[in-house]
Amino acid sequence: MEIYAEILEKAKLLMRKELSESEEGVLYEMCLSAYSELLGRLKDGISTEDIHEQFVRAAGALALSMYVGLDVSQLDGYTAGGLSVRRRSARTSRDAALSLRRQAELMLTGYLKERNFNFLAVRG
Repeated sequence: MEIYAEILEKAKLLMRKELSESEEGVLYEMCLSAYSELLGRLKDGISTEDIHEQFVRAAGALALSMYVGLDVSQLDGYTAGGLSVRRRSARTSRDAALSLRRQAELMLTGYLKERNFNFLAVRG
């Protein structure tokens, strides 16, 4: 199975809901992005083959975080008769997306290059 398809399957498993064809297409695009992002952050000497299962799980979680992050502009809810349906707030969606991103990065702890960390020379 191609790695992109494996990542998509992991993301769909984590999502736990049926997706329409167009939603799945968007999620697949997020899988491609997650793959590229994590691949670019792997430490020198580490390949996706070395950590295949961990990489697929992490990329699936990262893809889902990207997908959830996209979905913040829908309406908050509606009422029909005695039934009310409320959607999570945009903030909750952003929090969920950030949490999934952190989990994805934690899954590859030790395999990813450090982010946003620089040494600066100080002369006295």
